[in-house]
Amino acid sequence: MLESITTPIKNAFSKVKNAFGGTEDKPVFDDELVKMVNDEFVRRQQERRPHELQWRLNLAFYEGNQFLDINTATMALEEQPTMFNWQVKEAYNHIAPNIETRISKMKRIRPVCKVTPGTGEPADIRKAKISGMLLKNTYSDQEVKDKMEETYAWMETCGTVFWKQIWNPDIGQVIATDEEGNPIHEGDIEIIVVPPQEIYPDSSYRTNIKACKSIIHARAYHINDTKSIWGVDVKSEDASVQALQATMNGMGGLGYGQGGFMYSTAKLKDHAIVKEYNELPSKEYPEGRLIIVCSGTLLYAGPLPFQVGDDGTVGIPFTKLDCLKRPGMFWGKTVLERLIPVQRAYNSLRNRKTEYLNRAAIGQWAVEEGSVDDVDFEENAGAPGAIHVYQRGSQAPSMIRNEPLPNAFETEEPLLLQGFSILSGVSEISRSSQAPSGVKSGVALGIVQEQDDTRLSNTADNIERFIVQAGKMTLRLLKQHVKMPRALKKVGKNNMVEVIDWTGMDIHADDVEFDSIAANIDSPSQRRQMVFDLMESGLLLNPDTQRIDAETRSKILEMIEFGDWESADDTDQLHISKAERENKQMMEGSLPTARNFDNHILHISRHQKYRLTVDYEEMVTQNPQIDVMFEQMVNMHLAMMQQAVQQQMMEQAAMAGQGEQQQAV
Repeated sequence: MLESITTPIKNAFSKVKNAFGGTEDKPVFDDELVKMVNDEFVRRQQERRPHELQWRLNLAFYEGNQFLDINTATMALEEQPTMFNWQVKEAYNHIAPNIETRISKMKRIRPVCKVTPGTGEPADIRKAKISGMLLKNTYSDQEVKDKMEETYAWMETCGTVFWKQIWNPDIGQVIATDEEGNPIHEGDIEIIVVPPQEIYPDSSYRTNIKACKSIIHARAYHINDTKSIWGVDVKSEDASVQALQATMNGMGGLGYGQGGFMYSTAKLKDHAIVKEYNELPSKEYPEGRLIIVCSGTLLYAGPLPFQVGDDGTVGIPFTKLDCLKRPGMFWGKTVLERLIPVQRAYNSLRNRKTEYLNRAAIGQWAVEEGSVDDVDFEENAGAPGAIHVYQRGSQAPSMIRNEPLPNAFETEEPLLLQGFSILSGVSEISRSSQAPSGVKSGVALGIVQEQDDTRLSNTADNIERFIVQAGKMTLRLLKQHVKMPRALKKVGKNNMVEVIDWTGMDIHADDVEFDSIAANIDSPSQRRQMVFDLMESGLLLNPDTQRIDAETRSKILEMIEFGDWESADDTDQLHISKAERENKQMMEGSLPTARNFDNHILHISRHQKYRLTVDYEEMVTQNPQIDVMFEQMVNMHLAMMQQAVQQQMMEQAAMAGQGEQQQAV
């Protein structure tokens, strides 16, 4: 149930040896805290048991083990027995390709956020800009794209999944070394995907994490890791791990091949379950409580360490994502639960058809009692060319005629397949990459695809809210822990590298928005067609020249995912990049020199355009000399333009004079 992943948090907070939560008259001892956490853990396990059984059943059906059911008397999964030993029990897994198709469509939603400034003040604009760049860099460093794939897998199979975001002081750039020569890192955000099996809320009838007063996160650690993190030796105990592992082979059915997941369970050796009890702030505990227990030993007791709540308050560092929300319930619901009855009916139908075909192919015999040698007849009844000897005067053995297969078998199977599409929200065109029967028009195919995406919109909206909440938590952690200046690099427009110094005070953590059109309703082919339609309509043409300029051309190539490969050889683009670098030098107080090979018109345009920005106005207010440098730069380009024009006029006049002399001769 628990995945063994070491989370290095030993420097995130100090070890507290004294009792926690008591008074001088009535102290609370370690044993009392351990007992409280263990008792709560057992209670929450029992309360969550029905949901856990449903998750296990969902995962079993997803893997293809589809002859299990929940025994409500024993509260365990039990295999459904057959009535007769000759009955066929094959699983024809249609759940896996439907769920995998949903996961593949969700993966097209890119986890990109933007931060909007609260006001139009330059300081707020700068904070929003830095915060957006930090989100992008953090998601890149943490390989969030890969983690989203695992997140969607847990979401689609169990209905709920969590992200845990902590501050890890053992990662990031090395800034120094200690006395023993060990590297000291600057620290950074760490994002951990947490399956629902590891989370125990105070009640399963809370609607979200904020509504919970406390949450227990239970995870298996190797006993050596607990020694390294908390400095305490603990005894090993029974622990198991359940994980989704990517498969190399297809999960079967309907043309959907690789890219599936397999759910595996294994016992762990030399492991122990670490229980982290997170309690939100209250009147009794204004800073909340974090109590960590393992094998009957108190590892830590103190206030919540991370300020991830609203307005800089401490909070529980988890973000929850539901496939489909259930009113009044903490745990979400997955469409896989709806598919289980249909899958059972489909398996039964196909197995009964198989049994009929077996009877028809092998045959059943009617034999008069005592007319043949029973053993010999049983061994050779179906052998080609077999000779069956029967007693004189008795009735010869004869094959029993099978009635034709009822038409209900043929009509029921398409209805069940249609049920998979209706309940899963995945149409035939998405699942099997084939157009539905009878649909040939491109417009009709587009309508089918749009309807398919509409049925996934509820889950897509939940993902959008989840990404926004996770983005806010990321910024709050950075704001809390980054005290010393750090450098932030960004490749901006025109391939210009921008370097910004920032600290936690420069972060704006609340106005985070989702900044990506949900790709499940905007495929690459649709986006390209939209761009081509805009080109045909003339909306992308320069209104002055009625042509597509170089900058617009590069943007079009980027939009249709052909890359911006032409800009490297584009002379105008190189001049624009050079002008942007000159702008940055002047903002830093250094006046560059105009060169005679510059494209003076482009340079003047870029310099004047930058003088219209808010950043420029703010800097000029603080340092008026910057405006003088921009004016000098523009005048240098104008002077070189005039000099070039005069030189050209002189050359033309000289050539005209030479022509007149030749005519006179």
